[in-house]
Amino acid sequence: MSTVLLTGGAGGLGRSVTRQLLSKGHTVVATLEPGGHTLDPQPNLFPHALDLTDEAGCRQLVQQVAADHGGIDAAILLVGGFAMGSLSETNFADIEKMFRINFQTAYQVARPVFEQMSQQPGGGRLVLVGARPALVPSAGQHMVAYALSKSLVIQLSELINAAGKSKNIVSTVLVPSTIDTPANREAMPDADPDNWVKPDDIAELVDFVTFGPGKILREPVLKVYNKA
Repeated sequence: MSTVLLTGGAGGLGRSVTRQLLSKGHTVVATLEPGGHTLDPQPNLFPHALDLTDEAGCRQLVQQVAADHGGIDAAILLVGGFAMGSLSETNFADIEKMFRINFQTAYQVARPVFEQMSQQPGGGRLVLVGARPALVPSAGQHMVAYALSKSLVIQLSELINAAGKSKNIVSTVLVPSTIDTPANREAMPDADPDNWVKPDDIAELVDFVTFGPGKILREPVLKVYNKA
């Protein structure tokens, strides 16, 4: 049985990923926002409330998971946020906010996870979430802070792959278009959600790259756009 550390377990995507991993028999340690949504108790699910901007708390959690479960086979880092704003509309406080939500929350978990996986004979797998505006400037020009923060997430994955190449540590970046969540449907009532990406499909892709045939991929950046 494999052990997975997952951030954002109670989010719109996190619930689907948690359900998928549990259905395959994996042990899931899922972080939750303190005071936020919770997850129903299930076998092999270990929820943990944690502010992911707390660097010491993130390191302590990684150490605790490794000690309790004998290691960490995969880390799925889903926590993030979104904001609109062009260059003229985006001040540095906006940049810092997106940096904290999208990059800091990923880095402060990925760093101790990488150190743990480096000590494991089998290495491990990480999955990070990028964004199309970070890859396509024309798509990011009206969401500058978001695009910049997600570009750092993509670069972090590349750095992990460079450092983990000889240790069988692989980081995958999933780059979705729009995910079909209740929040996105409410925010974009005139859009056609059939063009978006279903959370359950992303959950299957996460399982594919971490424990399925996709585990042989190296340095993958997967554009999960569907028809959007």
